[in-house]
Amino acid sequence: MDENVVLRVRAGFKKAAEKLAAAKVLLDHGSFADSVSRSYYAAFHAAEALLAMEGDEPRTHQGMKMLFGLKLVERGRIPREYAKLLNGLTKGRESSDYDVFSPIDREDAEKALRDAGRFVEVSRSYARDQGVPTDDPSPAP
Repeated sequence: MDENVVLRVRAGFKKAAEKLAAAKVLLDHGSFADSVSRSYYAAFHAAEALLAMEGDEPRTHQGMKMLFGLKLVERGRIPREYAKLLNGLTKGRESSDYDVFSPIDREDAEKALRDAGRFVEVSRSYARDQGVPTDDPSPAP
């Protein structure tokens, strides 16, 4: 696989890990809506990393979801349940980011964090199974 693609995949998983960590901190501090948003972005970056392996670079969130479904779920590479998780995370992010009276509570944020963690892990596992490293691309200090 092209070295630039490998670097994009690794960077995508690094970003996903950062977003998961931020979601946990926000949850612990009671910022539930922001935690849900960061959870979504963890899944978003993991999905983008997998799509980079397919040679795709979606330009929109909707495009990412569509390509993820077509290229990875419909072809049997990622189980269908993960497309459902991604859709649920998308709805949570939209509510948390745009609804002035967002109904998001601790339970919603905890579920989003769990779902995003599962999504990132299955994505990381798929990339590794394809022989693509998912570790941090930063040079060692």
